[in-house]
Amino acid sequence: EPHRTAWIQELFQVCDELPRLRAVTWFDSTDKWAFVDPSDAAVDAVIAALHPDILQIYTNPERAAELRARTGLPVWRAMGVATQAELPADTHGVDAVLIEAKPPKDATRPGGNARAFDWSILQDWQPGFDWVLAGGLNPTNVADALRITHAPVVDVSSGVESAPGLKSPALIRQFIHAARA
Repeated sequence: EPHRTAWIQELFQVCDELPRLRAVTWFDSTDKWAFVDPSDAAVDAVIAALHPDILQIYTNPERAAELRARTGLPVWRAMGVATQAELPADTHGVDAVLIEAKPPKDATRPGGNARAFDWSILQDWQPGFDWVLAGGLNPTNVADALRITHAPVVDVSSGVESAPGLKSPALIRQFIHAARA
């Protein structure tokens, strides 16, 4: 894992200049960091340096539950879906499941890749556990997404960017206003 260690060391050198990923809830905001199949060392380093409140994990259910048990932090396991049959029946030991579009076949990264999916598959879904709607959300579609899915929480990233990686305060305000409407 030398490339991961080098990346984390570089991150720590500039972390004061980087905006943290934020998970905005109705009442406050919390620090959330996303990981793709992380090593224990990578997770431990980020926790020690940045003190996140939530870990968003792209990995299998067993590994996500293991990280939840080991770190004691809330874990959201992210998963892409395209059909109702792919919706999870339980959390497998994590705090919430983040539901988003499956990545395109040619994607170089996991996640929804800023793509919305057919939210109607969630319309009658009542899982009995905490879940988060993500992927392709923005100020113009979040109200429809909430109306269709009745999601308890929404997560946004690129949908409030004015340029790749650059969050727009105006778009964030518009998103929150639309989500609360």
